[in-house]
Amino acid sequence: MLFKEKLKSKNKIFLDGGNGSEIAKLGGDMSPAFSALATLTSPDIVIKVHENFINAGCDIITANTFATNRHNLESLNKGDQVHKFISDSVKLSRKAISNTGKENKIAVAGSLSNFFPLKENEFVPNPEFVPTFKKEEENYKEAAKILKESGADLLVLEMLLDVDHSKILLSAALETGLPVWVGLSCCDSKFDNSVIGRNFRAEKEKSLIYDENKYKDQPKYLPEDKIILLDDIIKSLTNLGGDVYGIMHTWFQDSIGGLKILKNNWKGPIMFYPEIHKFDTNTHKAIITMTEEEFSNSILELIDDQIQIVGGCCGVNDKHLKRLIQSISE
Repeated sequence: MLFKEKLKSKNKIFLDGGNGSEIAKLGGDMSPAFSALATLTSPDIVIKVHENFINAGCDIITANTFATNRHNLESLNKGDQVHKFISDSVKLSRKAISNTGKENKIAVAGSLSNFFPLKENEFVPNPEFVPTFKKEEENYKEAAKILKESGADLLVLEMLLDVDHSKILLSAALETGLPVWVGLSCCDSKFDNSVIGRNFRAEKEKSLIYDENKYKDQPKYLPEDKIILLDDIIKSLTNLGGDVYGIMHTWFQDSIGGLKILKNNWKGPIMFYPEIHKFDTNTHKAIITMTEEEFSNSILELIDDQIQIVGGCCGVNDKHLKRLIQSISE
């Protein structure tokens, strides 16, 4: 595989940007299962997002499978269509590669995450669709297996921010035998300045703009909403395995401490793809916090030889990445 050769050569590898945020921007269907529904209802938009990132110069595009495991799809009454959602998502990625004439030059990453379907008009996991740990593990294994069968070249685990859910996801991914890249999300805690798994309650810079009087529950990523040191998360996961570790879906300022802790615990290749996106629940619109130049310059300030893989998360579009890729290639 091309990306394996690049890893060995120590050359930079360019990941794509925020697929979900771009799908939403172009009018794709969003739901409590994030952008999952768009694979079936807005396939042309999903393909267009992939094509844009390929044309920007990305080496790897990520299939729209961030939230397509069974418990997410059950929130859409489509739990029995897991195989179709995942296999179609990979097919759309391959279609975009074919459309741009980049066959055998671009890799497809299958995305897996600990994302749980959200309550309607809330930013908390819907307890109706939070499975037991045993069932959650089965769902991850099912999704990982389908991704492999569908032809994903590697698996990218995204938004890992605790120990318990992250470990069963990583174990499921490793069982496939595919390369596994582990993406950790973190923030600087407003309580004691420690670097922790990302947490709405503890983050200093708010990623959600909302009226606290309208929301019954404090926004949270995971059902338990634990505050866990990033150092503890990394140690628990690297003991299991993985080919690449990285910081993603994290503000630039929080990434500084996160990358330092990661480097203290991991000597292999590192990936880095931060977010630059806030969501205003009042207007239901995204606020992009960086221009293309600001994004590129900020990445260049933080990367080194160990950080071989760079890209973007929510809010990062093809123009941001084109500017970054041009800057690194100069």
